[in-house]
Amino acid sequence: MRLTLLALLPLSLLQFGCAGQEPAPTEGRAPAATRQIIKPDHFPKDRPYSFGVQAGDFLYLSGQLGRHISTGVQPEGIDAQTRQAMENIGEVLKAGGMDYANLVKCHVYLDTMDDYTGMNQVYGSFFSERVPARTTVEAVALPQGAGVQISCIGFRDLTRISVVRPAEGTLPAPLGPYSAAVWAGDTLFLSGMGGQFPEGRRLPEPLGEQVSQTLVNIKTTLEAAGLGFEDVVASNVYITRPGEAGELAGAYAPAFPSSAPPRGLIVLPRLPGAIKAEITFVATRPEEDRPGPSAADETEGVARSRSARGVLYTRTESAREAGPGFEEQFRAVLGQLESTLRDAGLAPADIVHVHVYMADLADMDSMNRIFRETFPQHAPARTTIQEMPGDGERVKASLVATR
Repeated sequence: MRLTLLALLPLSLLQFGCAGQEPAPTEGRAPAATRQIIKPDHFPKDRPYSFGVQAGDFLYLSGQLGRHISTGVQPEGIDAQTRQAMENIGEVLKAGGMDYANLVKCHVYLDTMDDYTGMNQVYGSFFSERVPARTTVEAVALPQGAGVQISCIGFRDLTRISVVRPAEGTLPAPLGPYSAAVWAGDTLFLSGMGGQFPEGRRLPEPLGEQVSQTLVNIKTTLEAAGLGFEDVVASNVYITRPGEAGELAGAYAPAFPSSAPPRGLIVLPRLPGAIKAEITFVATRPEEDRPGPSAADETEGVARSRSARGVLYTRTESAREAGPGFEEQFRAVLGQLESTLRDAGLAPADIVHVHVYMADLADMDSMNRIFRETFPQHAPARTTIQEMPGDGERVKASLVATR
């Protein structure tokens, strides 16, 4: 992290905390998208995050656990918990004037990948025709000891939602109810993909070979949508072996010869099947006025952020150099994200969703307290999981904001 940011951190966080106040207009800034907090009337009022934030046609939903949202009761078994999480999501969708048919992308976080089949059976029952793109991973732990957490994005205009269907046999057969990619207006959400070959789902052993084949599968999907890697605006890479991160980087970089889009590198215990890496992308149709990457906006070839179609996506930030404690690291991470936000001409009130990856959920109370301080009004949606601890890293986070 830059020393100048550390020196200014208290002021920066004070500014970042005024989430309910509109900043002074930024010269040349386009009008903000209509932004509305979505909360069903009977949902709790004491959460430090919003259950949903609607910005334009998009609805960003916080991760929902398999617990009854009002009583806090968690049913037994993955079937009942998945159903409860999806019903909670349905309540937020309904409050936003939408339904399950409006979902375009979901992230499913399991406490154990052994529940993958049971989750699939219940999850799929909520969709009668089109299914969203989806990424499914196993977390180290989920809040409140839950067996499943599901975070989704909805899109209001059903006429502008469509599924991308690559030619039969060009992708590995899906292991569950998900679409390879789904258009939501001019934004394309891709499912998380692994490194299996289409023929018989054969999987190479080395991580680098898996990542190379994953990118081939993603390229097939992008081309079926009329796009390429240059149209990717955000990515998350999930791996199970942190010691092989260098091998991953070597296989990932060739897809982005000039500048890789903002990225999160998340270390988790297990992924679907035997894959060691899963990659998920967001892409958009080209824009004439899309700003290109600059050297000042990169670290090791990965962009700090990318703005496309009125949405800003940031990379996942960490701040172990801020000190050994959770609170000092989380405040520094928020400071880094605030700096990226301001550099893009946006303000805290423009944030719609924050992903938080913690090394230990025992720090959840501290994280919630700082989140409340940071967003005292109109908090963004939030999804929180525990990942495998890194070398001194206590917390990482990324955000999505809209103009």
